[in-house]
Amino acid sequence: MAGLRTIEGDTIINICPNDTEGEVIEIAFLKIQLPKVPPKKKILFWDKPKKDQRWQRQQLPKDLMGIKSMDDWYSAPKEFQQKYSPYIEEEFQRRKTGVWFYNNGVPTYITGHHYMFLQWSNIDIGYPSYLNFQRTLFLHQFACESDPRSMGQIYTKCRRSGYTNISSSILVNEATQVKDKLLGVMSKTGTDAQAAVFSSKVVPIFKSYPFFFQPILDGTTNPRQELAFREPSKRITKNNKSVQKGEALDTIINWKNTVSNAYDGSKTHILFLDEAGKFEKGIDIREVWRIHRTCLLVGRRIIGKALVGSTVNPLDKGGREYRDLYHDSDPRDRNENGRTKSGLYSIFIPAYDALEGFFDQYGNPISEDPEKPVLTEDGTLTDIGAKTFLKNERKGQQNNSYELNEIIRQFPFTEDEAFRDSTKSSLFNIQKIYEQIQYNDELFPNPVVVGNFVWKDGAQDTEVLFRPDPNGRWRIAWLAPADMRNKKKDDYGKRVAPNGLYGCGGVDSYDIDTTVDYRSSKGACHIFNKFNMEHPGNMFVAEYASRPPLAKIFYEDVLMAAVFYGYPILIENNKYGIARYFETRGYDGYLMDRPAHLGSGTMHVKVKTKGIPSNSQDIIQAHAQAIEAFIHDYVGLNNNTGEYGKMYLNRTLEDWINFKIDDRTKYDLSISSGLALLAAQKQVKEKLKADFDSKVFFRKVRPIQR
Repeated sequence: MAGLRTIEGDTIINICPNDTEGEVIEIAFLKIQLPKVPPKKKILFWDKPKKDQRWQRQQLPKDLMGIKSMDDWYSAPKEFQQKYSPYIEEEFQRRKTGVWFYNNGVPTYITGHHYMFLQWSNIDIGYPSYLNFQRTLFLHQFACESDPRSMGQIYTKCRRSGYTNISSSILVNEATQVKDKLLGVMSKTGTDAQAAVFSSKVVPIFKSYPFFFQPILDGTTNPRQELAFREPSKRITKNNKSVQKGEALDTIINWKNTVSNAYDGSKTHILFLDEAGKFEKGIDIREVWRIHRTCLLVGRRIIGKALVGSTVNPLDKGGREYRDLYHDSDPRDRNENGRTKSGLYSIFIPAYDALEGFFDQYGNPISEDPEKPVLTEDGTLTDIGAKTFLKNERKGQQNNSYELNEIIRQFPFTEDEAFRDSTKSSLFNIQKIYEQIQYNDELFPNPVVVGNFVWKDGAQDTEVLFRPDPNGRWRIAWLAPADMRNKKKDDYGKRVAPNGLYGCGGVDSYDIDTTVDYRSSKGACHIFNKFNMEHPGNMFVAEYASRPPLAKIFYEDVLMAAVFYGYPILIENNKYGIARYFETRGYDGYLMDRPAHLGSGTMHVKVKTKGIPSNSQDIIQAHAQAIEAFIHDYVGLNNNTGEYGKMYLNRTLEDWINFKIDDRTKYDLSISSGLALLAAQKQVKEKLKADFDSKVFFRKVRPIQR
């Protein structure tokens, strides 16, 4: 039977109900073994010409159309029952084991759930067409169902991919064949769960089933709250002569209002969380899942599965929580029990593989531009692929950053695009940031190297080296040339940064080894190259975001980077730990004094405090403005030159997207990068002041006597 297999050391999910072993495919990092291809004549449409081989729904035999209930069936002549019993039995078998059909000459397997969707689920557009990307979803879902380690599927989708219909059909198919089970529905609001899913999808699909798939139903003809497959109070036939035959399933499909504990305490066979990336304000999908996953467990054993799917709201409207749940569902990251952090398995399908109007007659996506016009499933010809179409839509909104971002977010090519934030919720120019991220992702080779700075031979205060290490704490986009590294300079016997004209750094530090509230705040540092004619200028060249077990490890990491580049560092003056550490190590000359242009405003007082205050509103505003200006000038596509910026540090870019000026403490990389930019401004201003000599430009003259 279906379940886990080991083939050549790999864990394989076999999804064949008949225990055969066919082709192994990979979907969303799951290796899935399909059933073995049956003999030719066991494959639907084998007798059709290749060009005519495509999915076609088979009509219910005319003689059975008049049979509306099992009562009618049991009342029919025995000869009639004998004639059509093989047909009904075959349909039950297809429901259980799935079906093979020829699709343009290719033997193609669909699961039982998929078969019931295509053959018997009448949805709002009628009976659905076969689409290859939906086959992928069904195969992935059945793999989740067959894998004893998985608690279900989480699908990040584009608009109008049909997932609500798919999930509703799975609910109905399961509910009409299992005994004593609960199947539940939640959505972004209770109204959506009731109106957009249960009443408009679940109930119509059930009612479209032929009589032999419809179990005994206790309830109204148009139930609003639940479908209950249990014994009715009275079961007298319309002729008042006999009692219905058969046994009630005692299974229920219902919906609940959107609260964190809607199904808490209930053993749930399937839980459908529709539009989970759009849950209403105050409802955290992570909390919803944390509570409801227990409904699918009995001890260590998984007894139920979840169907979770959504397009994604802006990050501050449920998107951030859903993104975290999705990322916790990566099947490549498992604990020792073989489960992902969430228990779910994630899947993403690009919009260009799932876009309406861009499927050929065989349900295959027309993603790329075809060599010649292709006939689509709706009977029209197209000479462009979905990818080009969507790119054209994006180009059309090039001058409207909000609309452009919404198109990208709702019809994403990648997971990162699906989780884009709204431009309205970001302080900075989010479109330029996303342009830069996309550009960085396509760069080969990647200019960023991960590693650590170390003292040569472990001897402090000698020479700092950079050692690449995939688990390192630094990300480096540019290394200073050999003649620039580890330079030494004394100022009245004190070590000072020798290369301050070329660059500087900013640090968001911390003073204790463990946070009181155990939050994951990190120490952060950025090294920045200022404009110069010798090295890459106006560029962040190094990024640090880590929280070593001891704060002094972080301090030493920053110190080594400062020595390696020879750049001064700007800190916040309320973080005393790093200042004391630099002083103790004899490197306090590498810490910058408060920049003159960010002083207290008292002209006659010379401020020499190390660093700048973090709570000054003037500083806070100047900090955000510095990042804003840098993004405008050096991030994303420059429309004048056609070139992209040299900002290769994606973690920082993503931190800028989420940055909130009224809640700055959460954004370590934004703080340190902004401090580096303020430090660069300081150097420019001070250099200009130093170079300015009034004696050179002005002569003293006597005033004109009148």
